[in-house]
Amino acid sequence: MAEKQFKVIEIGAKVLCILVLILQMALMDYIMISLDTKATPAGRYIWIALDIVIVSMWIVSLIWSYRYSAIMTSPRKIPKDNRSDDEGRVKRIIKAAIAEIRFGYVCWLLYALVLVAKILRMFSSPSGFGQDLKAHDSGSGISFLTPGGIRVVLSIAGIVFGLLVYSHRNEMQIPYYKRVVGGIAFMASLDVFDCVMIISYLFVEERHILNSVPMEKALKTFGCLCILLPLAPLIALRYISSRQDGKSLVPLVLVLNSASYLFLVNLPFLVIRLVLFAHHAAAPSTFFTKNMMVIVRDSADIYMHIAGWLEERKNNKPLGPEQTESALDGEENGEEEVGENFEMGKMNPQSAQETVA
Repeated sequence: MAEKQFKVIEIGAKVLCILVLILQMALMDYIMISLDTKATPAGRYIWIALDIVIVSMWIVSLIWSYRYSAIMTSPRKIPKDNRSDDEGRVKRIIKAAIAEIRFGYVCWLLYALVLVAKILRMFSSPSGFGQDLKAHDSGSGISFLTPGGIRVVLSIAGIVFGLLVYSHRNEMQIPYYKRVVGGIAFMASLDVFDCVMIISYLFVEERHILNSVPMEKALKTFGCLCILLPLAPLIALRYISSRQDGKSLVPLVLVLNSASYLFLVNLPFLVIRLVLFAHHAAAPSTFFTKNMMVIVRDSADIYMHIAGWLEERKNNKPLGPEQTESALDGEENGEEEVGENFEMGKMNPQSAQETVA
């Protein structure tokens, strides 16, 4: 009964992930088609074609991952790979590349690239439309064609990432990896929300802040990096989860994750907010406090993970030649002493067995 419930939850998570993905993409396409009036009709409707391809890839990936996890957890014997040794190398590479589709990082890579392209198109100069959008009029009803509506639509990306990672958790048979991936997914989703607030400073008419060229580039660069950044730890965890000694590499993956979000997300976001507050009197955000807290936490995590990894390597360090020789000499001396005791009659067989033990 419990196994059936877990399968229902897994299937439900995958279906919900696809539905939220379609919702977010449909709203983004509606915004791009409605507001990007400077683009050609082909330039506006190309987003729909790209999104159809991505949704199709996500559906194939989630179905494939479900079948793969079902095979891995099945008590039946897993079918062996019957490919012949003389099969072409190019053909094997193509098959291996296609097999990677079932992993979550491929889905997020395609999705993130298209989402970043939409954001850059939205705020490109001088053909972009994001800078000219004004604040929403409270008497005009609900609309996604405003800075506030666009922020809501972009923030759904954090929910999409969390659902994507949860949908792929069963690919990892070791519970430790599932906990690690779950923690990474939560913090990455939170940083996507922070990224949306940073990008919102590009709404010039709403914020009444005229950004300098370097500041505008910084907002776009670090905002888009935050969307692409979850790829690094996901790829690393996908690699180590397929290795028998992969658990020993997990601390390095956690260091990589903490360092990347420290130096590419939270620290730059904190500096940007301080500059905007000092030079443009920008209203402080609650994410200002979040950036400071995460900087302290990531710094402590980096130290703890590196110290733990070094301690583990020290404990698992093989013996040197001199230590190995002395250990062998000790064993030989112990065996000789037991033999002498037997010969001299000073030890009965039962006590000798206890000594050997």
